[in-house]
Amino acid sequence: MRLRAINIFSAFLGDLEKTKERTVLIRKESDFLYLEYYNVVRYCDNDFIKQLNVECDENAKEIAVSLKASDGYSVITMPFNFSLYQTLSTEEKNVFWVEEITKVFNFVLPLMKCKSDKKVIDFIDYLNEKYNNR
Repeated sequence: MRLRAINIFSAFLGDLEKTKERTVLIRKESDFLYLEYYNVVRYCDNDFIKQLNVECDENAKEIAVSLKASDGYSVITMPFNFSLYQTLSTEEKNVFWVEEITKVFNFVLPLMKCKSDKKVIDFIDYLNEKYNNR
């Protein structure tokens, strides 16, 4: 399989419209991760996922695989405090997303069994250098 994309979305909030609204906001503010991944890595051959689907869930206590799919479209759930997130500036949100995607990749990397972990590790280093060292 080839990991080609990062897809970040909201967990179901009990109301479809609220879930859609939050997903639109989350995607708008985290979309730079997908663009950076595409520009820097393009793809990563692995045994687990074709798309990194990350569900932001206020009820989650830790990062976990919430849906394991053999077709490469598993879902990784991450804890997400939306109230706190809303108080962040744009720059702080960028740092937040870099820190969170770093945690997600650190969690999922052993499951991926990449042909080369170096591509993902270099990508994480690149993001941290670009967004956390301003």
